[in-house]
Amino acid sequence: MGIVLSNGKTIDVVCLSCAITGGLIEPDGGVIIDTEYFHAHQDVANPLILASKRHIRCFDELTEEEKIDYINLLTKIRQAQRNVLNIEYVHYFYNEDTTHHFHTWMVPRYDSMYEFGRSVESVGPILLHSRNHLNGKENIKEVLLAIVAPTQESNGK
Repeated sequence: MGIVLSNGKTIDVVCLSCAITGGLIEPDGGVIIDTEYFHAHQDVANPLILASKRHIRCFDELTEEEKIDYINLLTKIRQAQRNVLNIEYVHYFYNEDTTHHFHTWMVPRYDSMYEFGRSVESVGPILLHSRNHLNGKENIKEVLLAIVAPTQESNGK
């Protein structure tokens, strides 16, 4: 089955999350954080994705260890976004109606996004705009550079 990534590449995998968390596919910019239970990487269309390594769909399926790891990682990543990138606001999304792993999107609010509005309803158009109009080499380069510093801070480097 072909899956089109946000960077425009098409890949053939059964489960995209398994391919990414298992290291078969290197996400653009590399891995931000990789723990026993979760894997975080940046999507070129803006969101940071924190995905479980196990096939689950809902919060209530997390083990106690996974719950602790999950909240600690969300907190660590959010602190890095604030401290390194000066990101003031983030929208968090997770969807139980998915064919793959439990994952959370952390969508930062950059000043340029306010032309789309401030509400949660603006996020869809923002992500589509990013994918369709901000997916060129220069924009991807900016995203990749913005990944490095928070990655280092999140990993304690």
